[in-house]
Amino acid sequence: MPDFSSCVIDTSVIIKALFSPSHEHAGTTYSREVKTHQSCVALLAALDEQEIDVSIPCCSLVEIAAVSTRLADPKASREICDEIETIFTLVPEEQIIERAKKIALQEGCPGFDTYFLAVAEQDAIPLFTDDLGMYRICERRTIRSWLMRDFDPESVFPTRK
Repeated sequence: MPDFSSCVIDTSVIIKALFSPSHEHAGTTYSREVKTHQSCVALLAALDEQEIDVSIPCCSLVEIAAVSTRLADPKASREICDEIETIFTLVPEEQIIERAKKIALQEGCPGFDTYFLAVAEQDAIPLFTDDLGMYRICERRTIRSWLMRDFDPESVFPTRK
């Protein structure tokens, strides 16, 4: 059993769990992306099985909608967003905007990233990502985090024997 009861997962984890990598887009990193896809799927399953609450900023629905529309189509994207709204805890912007703005001013990172970082930092909960830049910011800010391309599900969610 992990030592946390809630966490943050960013868009990269959600998208990589839902969509298998293609040779065309992954290129020379294809084998790594397949492993990452499998780790993201395993993570979501473990979080569900362990009944760990997943918090994401409300604005992540915009990013998820955009990326999933590019990878699938608007109808599938709408279904994905509807499902995400029912299974994850959505953190309203007004609860994290000041911290997100502070992070943006200190780190100069992409806007959406600041919201995920703000949720994790404000609630002192771990963050799962496959965004190396976000992961490095987590390290600097001492936010507990895992980079999915290096993630070993067994290290966090040991199987019961």
